[in-house]
Amino acid sequence: MLGSYSMNTIKAVIFDLDGTLVKLPIDWDNVRRKVRELLKTDHPLKPLGVGVYEVTRNNPKLMAEAFKLIEFEELKAAEKTKYDSKLYELIKNLKRLGLKLGLVTLQGVKSATIVLRKLNIIDFLDVVVTREKSVYRIEQLKIALKKLNVKPSETLFIGDTVWDREAGDSLGCKTLIVGCDIANVVEVEGIVRKVLRSTFNP
Repeated sequence: MLGSYSMNTIKAVIFDLDGTLVKLPIDWDNVRRKVRELLKTDHPLKPLGVGVYEVTRNNPKLMAEAFKLIEFEELKAAEKTKYDSKLYELIKNLKRLGLKLGLVTLQGVKSATIVLRKLNIIDFLDVVVTREKSVYRIEQLKIALKKLNVKPSETLFIGDTVWDREAGDSLGCKTLIVGCDIANVVEVEGIVRKVLRSTFNP
């Protein structure tokens, strides 16, 4: 849990999207199968965006075709996103606490925008970094940190994969993984409030 970090304060919270803020109805194993067939490769494609980039970096046309296939599946799933009142309250309350909020996602900008609008939280976010900026989570976090003008040590990053943990920890962010460190993203508010209380009442 966060207490082991001896965190002095929190100025920003950065979230992952799929698997963290929302669970999109995408069969990623099936998508990977389709992409492998397109690319004629046995690459594991994990993470998917990184795998596609590495396999097709010398073939921009094939890369575009692969991401178009992925985007098709993302857009179908994005349209099924349901408003989550608990998530809305979490994001609204974090903003009211004066925190800067960001989002990093390996989704494309079109599907990410649809999801965030359906969740009604897009206007609370100070920065959104999609795969069009980078397919590497660590680079996405660097972009978000720069835009938010905060240090990694002042930032709480919430993700859901081992790659999120590796990227956040390597930069020095305070990283929490849904399903491991916390059961649900809505627990973040209580953690943040506890840290802020200890900051102002040492």
